[in-house]
Amino acid sequence: MTTKVGVLLHSRHLETEAWEDLVLGRPRDDRLGDAATLAREVLTLSRDHALSCVVIGSGLSQRDGISEGAYTKRFFLANLARLEEFPRLRPLLAQLSGPQRAAFQQAVRDIIIMPRAGNTVSELETAAGIFAAHGVHRVLQITAASHAPRCLREQTVARAYGLIAPEQQWYTVATDMAYCGTRPEDVCVIEPLHRRDQPMTFVRPGLSEVIAPYFFLPDTDKKAFVAMVAEFMAARGSTAQPPR
Repeated sequence: MTTKVGVLLHSRHLETEAWEDLVLGRPRDDRLGDAATLAREVLTLSRDHALSCVVIGSGLSQRDGISEGAYTKRFFLANLARLEEFPRLRPLLAQLSGPQRAAFQQAVRDIIIMPRAGNTVSELETAAGIFAAHGVHRVLQITAASHAPRCLREQTVARAYGLIAPEQQWYTVATDMAYCGTRPEDVCVIEPLHRRDQPMTFVRPGLSEVIAPYFFLPDTDKKAFVAMVAEFMAARGSTAQPPR
């Protein structure tokens, strides 16, 4: 029995710094971005798995009069030949027969661009619906290393609210690329307390509950909050610098 596989790619705002590195990768360093990771995952599927569809999100940004998702897809197609420049991908591409290479290229041409989504959970719900319509049971959610933890979190939220069909198995695949000027270890994961031997276990609200509303604050309040935290940490020996 063949398992149908779907791939979800999260698009990025077109003004994101080093956008092309995030979307393609850096061949000279053999660091895979979105497109290169997509190629690796598709070209290494086992014989009992078959690619059914690739879906890409679409945010608010535009370029050349087209949407974020459409522009990203166009960039993928224009740079297909560059996948040969990645040392890890070169042998995978070399072993493809003519029809197999044509099928891979067609899969990229057939990428489904989703409507603009207001948030990641909404995007996941739309993608899950598309995968259900295609009979997909296994989903590969590809995203940047520095964005993967949040995508996994939002995936679990969507599943908890029944927005993802229970028969769909989702896997988050992190690329080799982080946002420009950052490293994967710059990601901060704050989960609810769960151990009885931690001093703050019975203190409410916990840190995760306090931090959650931060992302809904206006920019001026975010800046004030970060400055306050940086000052607090600096007074206790942290090397973090307050924002400017």
